[in-house]
Amino acid sequence: METEQKSIRALKCEQSVLSRADGSVMFSQGNTVVMASVYGPLEAKIQKELSDRMYVEVNYKPKIGMPGVAERGKEKLVKTTCNHIILTNLHPRTAVCITIQEMQDGGTLLSASINAVCLALLDSGLPLQCLVAAVTCLVDKKDKIVLDPCIRTVKEGYKAMFTFAFDSQKYNLILSHCEGQVPYTLFQEAMELCQKASHIIFDFYRQAVLRKFSKELL
Repeated sequence: METEQKSIRALKCEQSVLSRADGSVMFSQGNTVVMASVYGPLEAKIQKELSDRMYVEVNYKPKIGMPGVAERGKEKLVKTTCNHIILTNLHPRTAVCITIQEMQDGGTLLSASINAVCLALLDSGLPLQCLVAAVTCLVDKKDKIVLDPCIRTVKEGYKAMFTFAFDSQKYNLILSHCEGQVPYTLFQEAMELCQKASHIIFDFYRQAVLRKFSKELL
């Protein structure tokens, strides 16, 4: 099986972009741009109050129009990821509201959204048990694996698209989202490729945090 693209697109971010949010980031992955913001811990509404942990709310806003089925799907996947990495048991009966604003769709919005949220959580100072890095790849019509595909590649068609999220401790898989069908051996190859690529994202997180603290010390 051939691999067409072996690295992810250029990563950029600007932290603390919203003054009223507890944490925020403008994040770009290639031509894909999203803004993520974190508000909380806040007092939870009665219907959402949990006695043993914090309630996590995720809202995804498309660039144009109102949220639909696709956006609700992204919210559910991001929420699942956040519940895994946030130490929610430290803040029972509270809530955290996470908002993702799509700015530009250059492909792989789900993985870019998860990565932006992770950086926004870091910016907020909420206690986390680990970080998370999400990577998307697809299998094109010629059975080539394309890592972090741009929107043009996605529109050309594919047999399957995968988004994987890994933790920063042992690079274990904590989220898997699949579209399409391929043999299991190809799925395994795609996952291993994305796992290796996640190291690049974790390195980027470290550099982003160091840049932020360096500016604050000046």
